[in-house]
Amino acid sequence: MTKRNVWMLCAWLGLSLGCEQVVEEAPLPAGDPASHGQGEALDGVAAPYQWECYPERYGFTPSPAGLRFPAEHELPGSLLLSWEGQGCDRPEQLALIFAALGRIPVHVVAAESLHAGIRQCLSQAGASPAQVWAVDLIPFKVDTAWIRDFGPDVVVGPDGKQRYVDNVLRPMQAFQCFSFVLYEHADRIPGDLGWYRSIPVDRPAVVLSGSNLLTDGAGRCFRARRDTNASNCFTQWCYSEEETNEVIGRAHGCDVVTLESLAGGVIDHIDMWMAVLSARTVLVGRYDVRDDAVNAAILDRNARRLADLGYDVVRIPMPTPYCQDVGDSCLGEPGRVRECDGTNTRVWATYLNSIRLGDVMAVPVYRWAPASQAHRLQGQEQEALATYQWALDRDFGPGAVKVVPIPSDTVIPCQGSLHRLAKTLLP
Repeated sequence: MTKRNVWMLCAWLGLSLGCEQVVEEAPLPAGDPASHGQGEALDGVAAPYQWECYPERYGFTPSPAGLRFPAEHELPGSLLLSWEGQGCDRPEQLALIFAALGRIPVHVVAAESLHAGIRQCLSQAGASPAQVWAVDLIPFKVDTAWIRDFGPDVVVGPDGKQRYVDNVLRPMQAFQCFSFVLYEHADRIPGDLGWYRSIPVDRPAVVLSGSNLLTDGAGRCFRARRDTNASNCFTQWCYSEEETNEVIGRAHGCDVVTLESLAGGVIDHIDMWMAVLSARTVLVGRYDVRDDAVNAAILDRNARRLADLGYDVVRIPMPTPYCQDVGDSCLGEPGRVRECDGTNTRVWATYLNSIRLGDVMAVPVYRWAPASQAHRLQGQEQEALATYQWALDRDFGPGAVKVVPIPSDTVIPCQGSLHRLAKTLLP
């Protein structure tokens, strides 16, 4: 591997400072980090995986019987975010912090060198000194803001105490084991947080993004099919769908329901089109057939499946598709938003990537729309927010949980929004 290739891999992994000086061999990522799939580039490479190099950090462990996976609506809990680099250009993360402050504790995982800058960002955004210092900064380096993908799932053990579940974010190989110390940061966070908070960690042998697992808190979990199935068939193991669900379910204490994945290039995360509002109510997206007939039919089938399981299924409109011109980054810029013309990239906007923060429900909304579609998108937003509020009032009592819209145009072109940016921890 050439030094240039090492540098390119550094950039791919989100590293920047000091990357050009690295001479250690870099880990080889198993596929696209968004889909966590096994890449053809690793075929035939005789290199150890992270759990073979460092079994004490990544090695698989059995889960105790009698686990329960609490739902996000059950307890106020606390908010967990990650902050991966310099700068204050993180409007969605800052908005989540302000929505949570005074309601639930806020924790931000970030390298210690970033802490002063984060506090300055909060002050510049209008936080009082008391609010700034109320944010708990946890000193671990992270490579990405998508902590839903790699952060710990929180379960309750048979003793009533919480435990962390550390799924494999993506299998990675390295020609030299020391490379993982230099390059791999996301997949170690559940273990680091468990050590930091004195919480035991279980590590099932399964590849799973946290954005592709939802729970009703009553013993049932949900995931999308395609990418998780594909990611769990590679050189180390090759599970059937049923076996994948069994491993996930054993580690989380739930029966796993597999639902149909969307088509057309959207990331295969169930939280892009579904949210569990309460133990009885699930929200499922609804496409207009004029906008996306294929995915409209897929979501209709998923909604029927959930209704057959006994849930009250409430449909939420999916925004009319629009696109963004190709740029240096997937991050949104208002000047790059266009109607889709075949030369630009679809923005997979969704109102379902929401998160409960105590007595508020933070719902992503989108304001950078092509002028020709702005009126229609405004109507869809109004319907989505009103439907959320109606369902929350019905399930929890009038005014008990208030819908708070948060503009999320910056991150949504990268195929994630508020839910993917955050984790909810137990107190």
